[in-house]
Amino acid sequence: MREKLLIAGHDLKFFTLILEELKKSEKYEIKLDEWTGHDIRNISESQKHLEWADIIFCEWGLGNAVWYSNNKLPHQKLFLRMHGQERNTPYYKDFDLDNIDKVITVSPYIYELFSKNTDIPRDKMMVIYNAIDVQSMNKPKEDDYQFNLAIIGFCPVLKRLDLAIEVFEKLWLSDDRYKLFIKGKMPMEYPWLWGQNEEREYYEEIFNKIETSPWKNSVIFEDFGSIDVFLKKIGFVLSMSDFETFHLAPGEGMASGALPVIRNWGGSDLIYPSEYIFETTDEMKDFIERSSVDAMRAKQEKIVKEYAEKFDVVKIAEEIQSVL
Repeated sequence: MREKLLIAGHDLKFFTLILEELKKSEKYEIKLDEWTGHDIRNISESQKHLEWADIIFCEWGLGNAVWYSNNKLPHQKLFLRMHGQERNTPYYKDFDLDNIDKVITVSPYIYELFSKNTDIPRDKMMVIYNAIDVQSMNKPKEDDYQFNLAIIGFCPVLKRLDLAIEVFEKLWLSDDRYKLFIKGKMPMEYPWLWGQNEEREYYEEIFNKIETSPWKNSVIFEDFGSIDVFLKKIGFVLSMSDFETFHLAPGEGMASGALPVIRNWGGSDLIYPSEYIFETTDEMKDFIERSSVDAMRAKQEKIVKEYAEKFDVVKIAEEIQSVL
């Protein structure tokens, strides 16, 4: 008889790949309790889901985790997966920790943050990385891909699009074959962001710089779409953020054979290899120039593809299942 597994959360974008793997298992019957925000909207509906479930898995530790931890039944198991956003919310203060079997964090750095800043016991937490569909990313590269940089997701300001452009500009001035692909929603598509003067002015200044530059035709904006197809033309994926909990983009790039170029944000060295983590844009520029023409490029690509396998969705889903 299959166990009844309930997935509860407001945003399943980081869990979708894992969910599809869990659905392949004959061990579970799965239902979703999807909310429209951080707080429960339909208590009667969630109550029905609660009474049905054997196992409850809360994606994010927000209002979903508060409600389910305070309402779960004695025979049920309850698991949370927390990303990092939760550290800036009050929800964790209202968890019934006695009713939570395990809290999964997506990186060692986030594990330590929650350990230091919440009452969640260390022995109740563990690390399981975010998941990547490694196989789908592994496609043949297009011509001249080694001169193409990408920043994937560039809102809000903390993603530091300005530093990505700084790296690109340094490269283009010495070799105009370089291009920068900026992939993701535009800032004006986020009303909460565009309504903040500081954020809006930051992007307006960047857009003006691009428009008035000699290299404007080498900066290409692309909307969100099939990341596996997009990465066929990319040789380097930039991760320039002030803060990240995990940042999937460099890992997805690695799975495709693109080399990661990572600013030293907190915890980056606990997820990605140190040789791809840099302090300055000059260091990044030098690394990209060397790697664009390096005779050992194929070997580097093999190494990063093999490294990305630690995030493969089949492996991560198996780890999740072993905890459940």
